[in-house]
Amino acid sequence: MASLYRGASIVKLWGSNMKDRMAKKINNQELTEVSEAQIAVHWKEEDYYQPSEKFNAQANMRDPRIFEQFTLDKFPDCFKAYADMLTWFEPYRTVLDTSEAPFWKWFAGGKINACYNCVDRHLEEYRDKPAFIFVAEPESESDVRITYQELYERVNEVAALLRGLGLKAGDRVTLHMPMVPELPITMLACARLGVIHSQVFGGFSGQACGSRIQDSGSRFLITMDSYWRNGALVDHKANADIAVRTATELGQDVEKVLVWQRYPGKHSAKTPMVAGRDVATSRTSPPPPSGSSTFIPKTSTGAWPISAGSPGIPTSCTGRWRTRRPA
Repeated sequence: MASLYRGASIVKLWGSNMKDRMAKKINNQELTEVSEAQIAVHWKEEDYYQPSEKFNAQANMRDPRIFEQFTLDKFPDCFKAYADMLTWFEPYRTVLDTSEAPFWKWFAGGKINACYNCVDRHLEEYRDKPAFIFVAEPESESDVRITYQELYERVNEVAALLRGLGLKAGDRVTLHMPMVPELPITMLACARLGVIHSQVFGGFSGQACGSRIQDSGSRFLITMDSYWRNGALVDHKANADIAVRTATELGQDVEKVLVWQRYPGKHSAKTPMVAGRDVATSRTSPPPPSGSSTFIPKTSTGAWPISAGSPGIPTSCTGRWRTRRPA
């Protein structure tokens, strides 16, 4: 929310002529709350910027007739084309199983692993290409470029760590993390193991995170000690403690809290770690044992990541990160 103060202070900035033209006197203490959307409607710097021909040429959907492929008379088989873009460990039997409606089952019978499709299968051709480019706050910090090979290694490290903490396929964890590279790395590690993960927006409160822990039945919370926001280093560990306390009050116990360090090797939050419950980790943590690249193929109708949205209940499988398109 943006706050607009109206009164003598603004009149003084506008000058005496503006003061003379004001129709009524406004109390100095009056405060009007205006949302960003209300402010945005007054912005006039709107225009259309057409992409270049070079950009259009590399687009996946550049044929305007693509809409003809998705007419109702071709549903649901029209989605076979997208399934064919993925690597399946076992082929699906049915594109859409509606036998237990409204519990729809897409690509029933198939087995697939999201992490394998996002990372492993790109290694042969795009090993040295950036998968992620992270621009940090503060801007004085260097950009972080993670290649597909580095992403593969880091995902396996985290997967080995999670497995060492006792997590296995079918377990549920809640992630309450800011937008840092460790977030998608952790999500991919969970997908690699078949661990169901609920990603809660990092800006949500500890109480909001706790309610989502209870809703998903998670016994693990993965968070970060701190993160930068508008020039300040936020103590995010404090939210983790509130989340655990809230979940407990709602009847869901949290056994472990995995705390990523914003700066490797250093605890950057004022809120201390809780002995016996909290586990700190960073890129400088000891490497995992050999043979840690195991992944669990999941049935296509099985557990998928969920994103806990504003209604207070996990709402969808949407995310906030994108992998960079190999080029």
